[in-house]
Parts: sequence; C-alpha cells; structure tokens
Amino acid sequence: DKLIEEARGEVVKYWRSQGHSDTENLPTNYVPFAHYLNQFRKVECPMNELGEVTERIKRVVYVATDDPIVVKEEIANLPNRIDERTVLWNDCHEMSFYFNPTDESSFHLNGDGESGFSDGTEDNCFKRYHRNIASVADMMILAKSRTFVGEFNSNWGKLLRTMRVRLDTPIIQDDGGWNSDTEEKIVGNLKPRFSKTLDVRTAWGPTVPRLPGT
Repeated sequence: DKLIEEARGEVVKYWRSQGHSDTENLPTNYVPFAHYLNQFRKVECPMNELGEVTERIKRVVYVATDDPIVVKEEIANLPNRIDERTVLWNDCHEMSFYFNPTDESSFHLNGDGESGFSDGTEDNCFKRYHRNIASVADMMILAKSRTFVGEFNSNWGKLLRTMRVRLDTPIIQDDGGWNSDTEEKIVGNLKPRFSKTLDVRTAWGPTVPRLPGT
C-alpha cells in the first residue's frame, strides 16, 4: 500500500506539522479527509470590510475513495452540519457530499491481489466488473469537475491531472520574435501557452505533477 510504504514519509510529515512527534503512534496512518477540504478557503467567498462572509459558495463534492466507510465516518464527524449530507466549511463553502453507488465496503479494483481479498471476502468476476465500472465513472467525473483536490503520490492522481489538461488558444502578437534554437514563436518575450489545466489543488505530498507510472 502506498500510504504504508511509498508515501509513509509524507503522512508522517503531515502529522508532525499537527504536533504529533511519535511516528509509531500517529492518530491515523493516512492524511485525514478534513485536510483535503482545507484546500477550499474562506477568502474565496465575498466578504465585507469586517471580514464576514456575505455570500456562501455551494459546492457538490464527489468523493472517490477505495475506503468509503472510513471517509463517511470522517464526514459524519465534521463540524457545522447543515443537514445529513451538507456541512459549512470555513464559513464559506456549503459542501454536499456524494459517493459512487458501491456496496458501502472498502475495495480495490483487484481486491487485495490476484487471489481476492485477504479477509476471506468472496470475490467473483461480476463484483470485479462492478468495481471497474464504478472506478471508470469516478475517473470521468473527477477529470471533468470544476476543481480536483488530490495528490500526486498515486498513479490515479497523476493520470487525472493529465486528463484535466485542455487545449487553449494563445494570443499571438505581431511584435513578438522567433526563437531559432527552439523554433518557437515568442510573444512579448514570453513563450505562448497552448494548453491549460483545470483547477487542481494538491492536498499533500509533492506539488510537481509527474507522468503516471513514474
């Protein structure tokens, strides 16, 4: 598991920033869901001269996770609840949470390996197909969402960042030059950008995106 092995250092780093120095007795072996929500800040909302929010932002939050039971427990313990599904975050964001229609259990695409689940849970081709379809739906929703909050420690996060790149039409100006070494048009001494990336917010870990598989 990446959180236990490859990303362990990042998890420890997060908890140390929260005042937990005993690396053998951390509150959890993962970064909590609330830290992902902290990427949505109060300053995004309109405020008056006293710093009070004058208009809240309503957000539909789609949660893609291979451990929905734990995440739903974390959501249930969040403060400032508006209703069963919605919370007010940072006095600004009204967040309503949604999950894919799984069987409410923890899962990975291939169970715990080729032999299925280590706890003896029955697995079959139908269940694996169901998990695959649900995961593809997760990926498509996250790729097209207005904002994606995640991390680049997993190939999933790296792939989604790539899928959120869109072609963009640059403004070409006649007063620019031409770089003979790179054979690229120079606009106002700046290289024009032909693509843009939809809003991606890194919750923790490396902030520089890498290609999937690297």
